[in-house]
Amino acid sequence: MPNHAEKIVLAVFGRDRPGIVARVSGLLARMNCNIEDASQTILYGRFAGMFVVRPLQPLALGDLQQRLAEDFHGQELVFWTSSVEKETAAPVAENTAPFVVTTIGPDQVGLVAGITEVLARFGVNINALRANVKTDDMSQWVMIYEVDVPESIDRGRFREALYARAEALDQQLSLQHRDVFEAIHRV
Repeated sequence: MPNHAEKIVLAVFGRDRPGIVARVSGLLARMNCNIEDASQTILYGRFAGMFVVRPLQPLALGDLQQRLAEDFHGQELVFWTSSVEKETAAPVAENTAPFVVTTIGPDQVGLVAGITEVLARFGVNINALRANVKTDDMSQWVMIYEVDVPESIDRGRFREALYARAEALDQQLSLQHRDVFEAIHRV
């Protein structure tokens, strides 16, 4: 099956409205594709979703793109597809521990860049990032980074660098193991 993908990443972007996930997943089911992973969010009224699918019969990326274009013609949605090769499907990663980094403070240009530069410098991978307005006047923002911290790094140096950067950006910062964060914030 040289022209057929074993797994496909499908990204969907566009104006949000009810039924996008239902229609995309329905089309994938009709095309005999199993959804193995999915994530979606809404940003400023725009839908962004990603699906990892496994076709249960040979399927070329071009065929999937054509069906998406036909079924969603005029729907203000953009689709992107890519095959997931076996050797890149499950990268070998070093042992990590899950943490949650939270910053609270004034919104500003360079806030995300400043915090993520420290994360990258220490080889910390970001799994999820969320931002929320904390106050009615939009003067305070909450940024929540779900990250994997390599076991091999010097956690003291990492913590010092992260807190120093947050202070330079006028942010309050919290670094908690994910289990602690979830226990504290459990409803």
